[in-house]
Amino acid sequence: MSAIWLATSALVFAGDSASGTITFKTGKCAVKYGWLVRGPDEMDPSKTVLRIYLSSVDVGAKIKACKTLSCADNALTDGAMVDFSDAHHLAYAVRLNGERLQYSGGTNGEAFTLTTSEPNHLVGKLHIDDTAADGAKVDATFDLTLVNTFASVR
Repeated sequence: MSAIWLATSALVFAGDSASGTITFKTGKCAVKYGWLVRGPDEMDPSKTVLRIYLSSVDVGAKIKACKTLSCADNALTDGAMVDFSDAHHLAYAVRLNGERLQYSGGTNGEAFTLTTSEPNHLVGKLHIDDTAADGAKVDATFDLTLVNTFASVR
């Protein structure tokens, strides 16, 4: 009985999942990891946003250890960060090849196709395609649970 409980517990604590691709100009990133955080909206600090981090490398410990949203942002060097809220304009940024290639832009809620949208848990797909404007493209699936909440941007 205890072996079954341990196996079930391992599944529960296996962690969040993300997969997909991020491209910008000559850079490309295979998404292997994802994290979900909550923090103040940088344009309107009276509001909060959920921010999704998608990365090719595991920076989860750095994001969890941060005390500010900008600290978590700085942990990402190969991937994308995308805000999720009810705002009409959602910010996103792409950093590839150790931040040698960078792009930031805006999208809206239509970029997300969610199967679960709870205050601390998002599951679904993300599709952003700004290639017509010489921008980035993000295609990812994710199942993310909140790992950190920040009171301030800086």
